[in-house]
Amino acid sequence: MNNAPALMPVLFWPAEVVAPSASVFVLALRLDPALPRPQARAQLRAALREALAAHLGLPAEGITLNAAPGQAPRLEGLGISAAIGLSFSHEAGLSLAAVNLLGPVGLDVARDETPPDWQAVARDYLGPQVAANLQAQDFPAAWAAHEARLKFHGQALSEWRPEMAQPPWLAACHCQALRLPPGWVGSLALPAGQECPGTAGA
Repeated sequence: MNNAPALMPVLFWPAEVVAPSASVFVLALRLDPALPRPQARAQLRAALREALAAHLGLPAEGITLNAAPGQAPRLEGLGISAAIGLSFSHEAGLSLAAVNLLGPVGLDVARDETPPDWQAVARDYLGPQVAANLQAQDFPAAWAAHEARLKFHGQALSEWRPEMAQPPWLAACHCQALRLPPGWVGSLALPAGQECPGTAGA
């Protein structure tokens, strides 16, 4: 019997398309690791507009992605609901975009590598309780979940604060690990009570 936690699938665009009934999905692009970050962002946004246009039945040119610095990205355009949540994450070689048609979302992808100073980083950013119980091999996944939760809350990366251990902050969302190629870890944060697609009964 396999008791490993279920992983949420990602869709590698353009080979894989969004299911018509999907309210949540994560789009993935394999890119040249040497590609500069601005070009990776542009390619990911272009792919997301195409996927959303097909999924929502709207013209791609009518969909605008507004990603002002310090704010959660949002969709704009005729027929676009203001409730749709977006989140992006980039690492050299892999870019992801998450969409939640029903509300906010947070996303992060990271290399499955543990830095030499992981214990100090965990104390400074993940908090004393998490750091005290964390093993070296679990650091990348814990970091991805933390970043996804921050993005869900619309917050930039900062050192750990006591309010991050309070029930309102923790209970607002839940994190789900992503099914990614070897060498990568990722996490998706969704509102509490909203089920991650593709994981039920896994």
